[in-house]
Amino acid sequence: MGSPSRRDFLKLLSLMPGTLGASSLVGPSGPSGAGNPHNIIVLVLDAWSASHLALYGYGRQTMPNLEQFASRATVYHRHYSEGTFTVPGTASLLTGLSPWTHRALALGGEITSKHRDHQVFHVLSGSHFTLGFSQNQFADLLLSQADGDLNRRLPAASFSLQRALVYSSDLFTNDPRGAHASFEKDIFRRDTGGDASLFLSPLRSLVQWRATRALNQEYLSTYPKGLPASPDLFRLEDVVDGVLEILGNLHEPCFAYVHLFPPHGDYAPRRGFDHLFEDSSTAPRKPDHPLVTDAQSYSRQENQRRDYDQYLASWDSELSRLFEYLESSGLTDTSYIFVTSDHGELIERGVIGHFTPLIYEPLVHVPLIVSQPGQTERVDIRTVTGNMDILPTIASLAGGELPAWAEGRLLPGFGGIPDEDRSMYSMDAKTNSAFGRLERLSMSLLKHDHRLTLYRYPDSHYEEFELYDLASDPEEMIDLYPAQPALAGALRDELLDKIAEVNRLFVT
Repeated sequence: MGSPSRRDFLKLLSLMPGTLGASSLVGPSGPSGAGNPHNIIVLVLDAWSASHLALYGYGRQTMPNLEQFASRATVYHRHYSEGTFTVPGTASLLTGLSPWTHRALALGGEITSKHRDHQVFHVLSGSHFTLGFSQNQFADLLLSQADGDLNRRLPAASFSLQRALVYSSDLFTNDPRGAHASFEKDIFRRDTGGDASLFLSPLRSLVQWRATRALNQEYLSTYPKGLPASPDLFRLEDVVDGVLEILGNLHEPCFAYVHLFPPHGDYAPRRGFDHLFEDSSTAPRKPDHPLVTDAQSYSRQENQRRDYDQYLASWDSELSRLFEYLESSGLTDTSYIFVTSDHGELIERGVIGHFTPLIYEPLVHVPLIVSQPGQTERVDIRTVTGNMDILPTIASLAGGELPAWAEGRLLPGFGGIPDEDRSMYSMDAKTNSAFGRLERLSMSLLKHDHRLTLYRYPDSHYEEFELYDLASDPEEMIDLYPAQPALAGALRDELLDKIAEVNRLFVT
């Protein structure tokens, strides 16, 4: 099960064209050259919630090095993911489309064939060397759909100590989507249901358990809570080393999409960070939600909140080397650098994680920090923006036309006009078919300072609305839906009209 990932990665670099290996992103005559486009780097940190950063008002200082980077960048304070977990959130970022349009709704889901070329790599393929890497297996499957527009896609297991996924084997590099569907969905069924194989599944579990136990024991001195897993085991320092190698061996100008698994759970900080935040700070106690079937206790939620914060601090310590490299290499003077997430993390109301039907601020409010070439001062943007705004903004920065099919907008600060009346939707529709009407879903509408969320699950005989004022009630503790019928009715009609508009595209 072991995988000498660093050696594999160096072998991979050696197979690249000679000019690629010899040409650093930053050259002696300047990184882009006269008249050439700038480099564009998108760094995605998985399951990264704005609600856990002091930059956005959190009480614990979890990521000081990130804040130092942000001190010379544009900080978006009301930035949202359109999806609540990796697949829809990443697909919206890559396509500039809402989940109901790209239809990547479930674990292992893909962007519909109609929009296969409607993604950022296709937009930039004519002007930039394009590279994609995702440590998250489900985001990697989305990247594999863009292989025709990618000059290089690095394997998801590039920096792993162990390959826990069958589909990530070198035997299946020609068809990772087919291998994933065959093994991880049909045989082992990692998402729902029991395994289809009575022999292979126990055998795989035994082999993985032994390999995992051995590796965790080997690295116990530096990772006392166990190694991070994606589910491949890895070390935070190896991931950052790998990113530094990526950035040091690219064509120019380049577009690099780098999707890293941390701080996605399980939360596994390095030694030295595993006892941080053992203070008296507590989060508000919130009632378990009726849709949560296996509610975690408040004490367990508090323990996990501390563990998540420790992991953020540990990850930030490693990322400091990346931020230092961006500065020392000159990349901050020559590149647009986007730092964001595919979705956040929810540790409240009985939930720990993000694979949940619930939609609240910690789950969909994600960081967005953008550094433009030569920027020396911080700029704060407080209008509502979304991940699907990143693609049209990148297209504009690359000097191209805005794609007519994109549903996102130019980000304010990069040509976009702030719209205080904008309606921002986030949704979870993982139990629906990608080819049919949305019948079972959670969907929120954020407008001005209010969020209205519809939970519609007819199989459970549950359909309820919740309404919160995020300005006066940022913890979303007071449901205003019964108390403000006029406001609730206007937002309800807008949200239901949107669902009806989407469903009209599908014949019943």
